[in-house]
Amino acid sequence: MEQRENLLDVLRIFFKWLKPIAYLCIGVGIGTAAISLLLSNYYESTTTFYANSIDQAKPGQIFGTSTRDIEFYGDDRDNDRLLTIAESNDLKDYMIQTFDLYKHYDIDPSKEKAAFNVRQKFNKYYTVIKTKRDAIELSIEDTDKELAAKMVNAAREKIDELAVKIVKDQLQNIQSSLEKNIEEKSNQLNVLGDSILALRTRYGVYSTETQGESFATQILTAESQLAGATAKLNALKATGAPRDTLSRIRANIAGYKSQVTTLKQSIQGFNQGQSQVLVLERRQKDMSNKLGEEGVQLNQLITAYNSKISAINLIEAGAVPIIKSRPKRSLIVISAVFITAIFSFIGVLLFESYKDVDWKSVRNT
Repeated sequence: MEQRENLLDVLRIFFKWLKPIAYLCIGVGIGTAAISLLLSNYYESTTTFYANSIDQAKPGQIFGTSTRDIEFYGDDRDNDRLLTIAESNDLKDYMIQTFDLYKHYDIDPSKEKAAFNVRQKFNKYYTVIKTKRDAIELSIEDTDKELAAKMVNAAREKIDELAVKIVKDQLQNIQSSLEKNIEEKSNQLNVLGDSILALRTRYGVYSTETQGESFATQILTAESQLAGATAKLNALKATGAPRDTLSRIRANIAGYKSQVTTLKQSIQGFNQGQSQVLVLERRQKDMSNKLGEEGVQLNQLITAYNSKISAINLIEAGAVPIIKSRPKRSLIVISAVFITAIFSFIGVLLFESYKDVDWKSVRNT
């Protein structure tokens, strides 16, 4: 029963103050509507894109030498890279300079905190998020609808440019390292060539593959000729051949002996230098092969660096918005009237509940 009377009391207060509250709400509504009409209209332009895979910039993927299948769409790491770039001061400073946002946002660039203030202002109108479908959505609001579209597309293009620059800087670092390595190997190859030439000259080694067989053939031929001439000389002596004939044969024998001696010396030198030359030749061949492989890799890197790649896969470019994004004037007015009504009713309840209290005596207690 007491609860029912309390409810009736509340209703009596409500109906008692209904007209004043209604007039107040109407006044607030009219005032809020008037103020909201003074607010500028903002238009939001949005662009949507996916991250491309970094595989597109890898020489192994470009030239088909990699055993791994190429991925065209990026993963979470590629998305995070783009989001980091999108939230970086490099991008914001680019937008501020490109679109003269100090002037557009009416900020004095000579002030101490001007750079901070203009970034904060830009952040207020700039949004970049990853959607539930793993796309990246970038939005910019502005009072100029055409400028909003230009800015959002420029921001997307700059994100692409900065992301590609990161990849190409990595390729350039690898290229510089490879060029230095190739230069060092070329110098080592020249030193090896000089060493091989010096050993060939010193030991008379001209062909490690065929020279030994050639020496064997020559020494056998020379020794055979020497043996034949010696046998012939002995036979002619026994038959009493003329002295001129014997002298000619003796001269031939001396020539054969000298040839055999020279060949033996050459073979000895060849045997001493062959193993050294052979080792250096193998090193030279291995280094030359590696140099050739690295040369191919360098050409692939240069081609990959000069190729046109994109870090993003555009889904939707930023269009000039037709409908304003804010302010929602009707929502502002309704919210203001509703809040006024709630707080007014709470206020009159408190007023009616404590109007009979002697506040002077309470204060003096």
